[in-house]
Amino acid sequence: MTSKQRAWAVMLAVYLAGVAVAINQFKVPPVMQILMSDLHVDMMTGGWLMSSFAVAGVVLGLPAALVLARLGPKPAGLLALSATLLGSLLGTFAPTSALLLIGRAVEGIGLGLISVVAPAVISQWFPPAERGLPMGIWASWVPVGSFLVLNLARPLQAAFGWQSVWWFGTACAAVALLIYAALVSAPPAAAPSAGAPAGAVPFGRWLWSPASWLLALMFATFTFAFSGYSTWAPTYLSAALGLDPQTANFDASLPSLAVIPAALAAGWVLDRTRQRKWVAAAALGVCGVLLWWGFRLPAEAVVAPYFLVLGAIAGFIPTTAFTLAPETMPRPELAGLALGILSVGQNLGAVLGAPVIARLIADGRWEAGALPVVGALLLGLVAILFLNLPPAPRPEPAVDAPAA
Repeated sequence: MTSKQRAWAVMLAVYLAGVAVAINQFKVPPVMQILMSDLHVDMMTGGWLMSSFAVAGVVLGLPAALVLARLGPKPAGLLALSATLLGSLLGTFAPTSALLLIGRAVEGIGLGLISVVAPAVISQWFPPAERGLPMGIWASWVPVGSFLVLNLARPLQAAFGWQSVWWFGTACAAVALLIYAALVSAPPAAAPSAGAPAGAVPFGRWLWSPASWLLALMFATFTFAFSGYSTWAPTYLSAALGLDPQTANFDASLPSLAVIPAALAAGWVLDRTRQRKWVAAAALGVCGVLLWWGFRLPAEAVVAPYFLVLGAIAGFIPTTAFTLAPETMPRPELAGLALGILSVGQNLGAVLGAPVIARLIADGRWEAGALPVVGALLLGLVAILFLNLPPAPRPEPAVDAPAA
């Protein structure tokens, strides 16, 4: 197997790991109404069933970079998938919402680790000039996972109960764990950066990199808006437009379907432009306009076209974030730290989105849910416009060999 083939094999394994984690993350929205009824919880608690998954991601975002540096890509990824599997098993047998919340938090450990480990592994195996396409593929891990579970959860629940959705998530995590164990390894060791001793990774010095935190802020606003909206979209379509639950779940999954080719297109664009932040800026602006209408859709006929267009534009944002993150640090060995900071923003937005929107729409005031969504994306637009990347590290000058 050539080096390039090996890189793509590793890419496949970490991608499947991400999809398995995303399946477990998004298994709540399609059965939200059943969970609220069976477990006797209100909309706020229902929102936390989604957001508690991301709490561990916030807490573990920065430690995940240290875990990656200490353990290496294979043990760190296996730890992530093991936590996802264990948390899903806990939720399967949860008799109350409290235990289900605990299971969700344990699953979230997997999210906190894999969202750092996987893109860091990709950045290790692919040089910056070739990173746009693999990062574009990686950026579709959440859309693919959410699309699958949004369309499979309702038939599973109808046939076997909501616990079968958790069994499905457990099986996906187990399969991904086996593939990850078989294929993932560290790339051949690279030479240390100029002036740095081998093995020295100055995390403390670069922890407060302004570029990394601005990018994380932008990504936090994106995940706040889209995680919050996607959590309640199936419920909105059923309650406000009268769609049956299966149709509502399918329509709500359409953005995830559209994001998949959009993320690939974004990777192609990013490999061919030097002004990468403007790709995200344009997408944020358009998404803000579209989501103003997210809880104002006038009729069922516009639902599918609306969601497809929304997903096609949104796909450019995570692709840009994952591609730019390693470039916010001045040294390649700090890519894990940059992605850890990005993960903090990503998961913080996911934690807050669903509960904040739930509070505004609790009395059926669906249109009010658009206010924090659009406001967040406006803040993200400002953040990405102020982003300035540090200069790329210069290679050491060649030293002429002494004359014989």
